Amino acid sequence: MKVIPIASESLGVRSLSTFIKTKDIALVIDPGLALAPDRYKLEPAEIEFETLHKLREELNKYCEKANILVISHYHYDHYTPFFDDKYLESKNYASKIYRDKILLIKHPTEHINQSQMNRAKEFLENVKDLAKKIEFADNKEFVFGDTRIKISKPFPHGKNDKLGYVIITIVDDGNFKVIHTSDTQGILFDEIKDLIIRENPNLLIVGGPPTYMMYRYGKKSLELTNKNLDEIRKKIDGTIIIDHHLVRDKKFKEKINIDFITMAEYLGKKNMPLEAYRKELHKGMKIEELF
Repeated sequence: MKVIPIASESLGVRSLSTFIKTKDIALVIDPGLALAPDRYKLEPAEIEFETLHKLREELNKYCEKANILVISHYHYDHYTPFFDDKYLESKNYASKIYRDKILLIKHPTEHINQSQMNRAKEFLENVKDLAKKIEFADNKEFVFGDTRIKISKPFPHGKNDKLGYVIITIVDDGNFKVIHTSDTQGILFDEIKDLIIRENPNLLIVGGPPTYMMYRYGKKSLELTNKNLDEIRKKIDGTIIIDHHLVRDKKFKEKINIDFITMAEYLGKKNMPLEAYRKELHKGMKIEELF
């Protein structure tokens, strides 16, 4: 199995997009990316727009190679909608991304908040005549040759369901297993922790906690995530990647108690958490000075 991170906060944008190839399938989990419209009361810096464009091209390239796309939920950094705004390049690419693909998607009307339900409805209207097949994937398993794609039941997007629900993706080709938790915002529920330990993946990709917003996430939630990650680290043998919301925090490495790597580090690259350093970028500081 080949696993290639496409985009994430450690690579410079909001995303957790991942390409997976086995001898049976080529898959992209969460084919979307975006920029924070407002951070420190500042719009994105020029380098953020440049990085968005660069990684959009990477995402398009890997989606062209894929025959299956998984959409874990309907936030714009996890799927590509059929419109543009100044923080989101998507309209000119969406049709190409989804055309003739098998789509394994979060259920559009069950375990979902109103905002995402509206987005899902619009998405399905646009994609229904483009996709090869559309499956509501929640709590289902799909087999392609020797490759199994298992989709979890919906779990809350964070510590409660205010932001809706997400699905967790497990890809197993018989020799290597990947778990992609999407926006669980850490590991806050025993059911998720137990799922990970039971599956014992070779690679675990975790959407980390939003420690840059501790006033919302809370000290107890971070303590629980660290407790669960510690137990997972002791019981699985695989590599652990933690990225996404966590890396919007300049001191993200200090917030997690276990050893982990980011998507950038998995690729052998330097971390480039542009959003976290937006103030410095607007002051004219160069990438080389920051990272």
